[in-house]
This record gives sequence, structure tokens and C-alpha cells, in this order.
Amino acid sequence: MQKSRTPWVAWLPVIIILVAALIVVVATLAGASLFSPLRLIGTYPISYLTEEAGVMADCAECHDTEKSHTCYTCHDEHGSVEMAGVPFSVSVRLTGDVPEEKLVSINDILPYRDQPHTQKSLTGFLTEQGITDFESVTFASNDGGFNTIKKENITEDAVFVPHTDGIRFSAENLHISVWLRGITRIIVVGSETPLLIDGQETSYGRLLLGPTLSVTVEQTDTMLKSATDGQVRRASTAYRREGAPATVLAAGDFQSLTVIDAAGKTTELSAEESANAVLTNVAGKITLVLPDRGWAQWLTDVAEIRFEK
Repeated sequence: MQKSRTPWVAWLPVIIILVAALIVVVATLAGASLFSPLRLIGTYPISYLTEEAGVMADCAECHDTEKSHTCYTCHDEHGSVEMAGVPFSVSVRLTGDVPEEKLVSINDILPYRDQPHTQKSLTGFLTEQGITDFESVTFASNDGGFNTIKKENITEDAVFVPHTDGIRFSAENLHISVWLRGITRIIVVGSETPLLIDGQETSYGRLLLGPTLSVTVEQTDTMLKSATDGQVRRASTAYRREGAPATVLAAGDFQSLTVIDAAGKTTELSAEESANAVLTNVAGKITLVLPDRGWAQWLTDVAEIRFEK
């Protein structure tokens, strides 16, 4: 009697599994990124990988996975491992009469701070930020230093150099008392005076060199119920805006003020309505911030302010 043969179809699942396993092995050995997670199975315990996967799944609920941190972003963008102790997260606020008010990362100013003789010229930095026509530059440091240098006194030896808490300014042709360290703000005063304050031509950068006031705005109460003890805890979150106060702009007390924006729109406010108001930069526009009102009622794109004494 002839033995019955097993149909080849019965072996199909086994064949598929073997082929798939072969592909995975070859790809894993070749280092294919698509199968990289599989390579971790032989390196880390399954319990650890499961825990990490759970964390990533939770993060993906709120964050764009394409912007999540990887080893590449940590090592090459932040230097958290390759150059431990370097203040890559420190930034300097560039403000005043600038094309764009922004926070500039220390690592963007001095990306090769671990190399000897690393420095960046002040004029080179300003040019990179689109600033070529200016009257002066002021540096503010984290210890209260506040030094102003006019353009004619800035030479190519005026440079930024690395410092333990960020950057330091130095210039062989300027007195050493100007060599600030731990710089937190760079205020630029431009050559133009587009603002008209009570008949006087000025600019936002010039106003920042005078008395300023910080006000708390958009304060919101928050609460969270703890998953640990079930208690509800509360706090308040807000922003601080710094600018030239209306009382300083008016050079004293006033009855009312009139704001004219770049489009010619006129808005009048009483002294009570503009209490603690400050003129500052919000999203690239000179804005009269009214702390007691929501941001939608702030007066933006200010061109002129008149005071009624």
C-alpha cells in the first residue's frame, strides 16, 4: 500500500514562520533600524522593556512622537552625556530694537565651547540675528550687572567666550569692569525711533534702558487630585511681563492716556483703567499690557501714546 503524503499546504504556516524568523535574524544582524526593538530583547529583561513601552505609550497620548527625545537629540543637540556639566539649557534673551525678540540658546552662540579658544565676536552674533544698524548694546548679568556699549566703541576684539554659568563678554579694548559674566539679556538700541511718547520720539530698546516694571498677568488657579493619597492640592500659574510703566512714560501722574496703533486706531483709557500698565514686546508687537484685563484687551502694535495731565 502506498503511503499517503502530507499536502504541502499543511506545511505553509511552518514555512512562513521559518522565513519570517530568517528575515528577522538577518535584519537584526545587519542592524536594520526597522527591527531595532527586537535586538533589545536579548539585551534587556522583558519586564524592563514592557515598563519602558508603557511610559512611551503614555507620553504619546499628549506629545508628538516625531519630536520625542532620542539618544541622538540628547547626545548631539543637548550634549547631556558627551559634555556633562555644560549649561546647554541656559539661554540669553535678545530684546530691544531687534527684528525678533527671542531666547537664544548658549549652545547656538558657542556650539564648540569644549574646544580651546572658542569665541564669538559680538558683531558677528548681531549680524547673524539680522542686526547691523544700531546705536548701542547693553548686557545684563545674573548678578545685577548692567553695562552699555556704544557702537563706535565695539571692535572685532569684543567677543563672547564660554563661562561656567553660560557666556561671558570680554574685549581687550574696553575696561575689565565691562567684561560681564553670566549674561542673561542683550538689549539692542536701534538707530530709528518709531515710537512717539507724549511728543518725544523714542524706541522700545531705549525704554528698556530706563525704569521698568514687572507685572503678573493671566493668573489662573489650578488643582490636581493626587493618585497617591486622594488629596486635592491647589496652586496658581501666571506670567510675568516686564516693560516701561505708564507712570514713567508720562513722567508723573496723569488723568488719561490715548493710544494710537500702527493702523491709526485710537483708544482712550483713564488713569484707573491703565493702572500698572506697561509697554512691552508681546509676540513681536509693541503692546500696552493691562494687568487687570485679559490679553485680548491689551493694546497691540502701539505707535504713539499721549497723556492728559
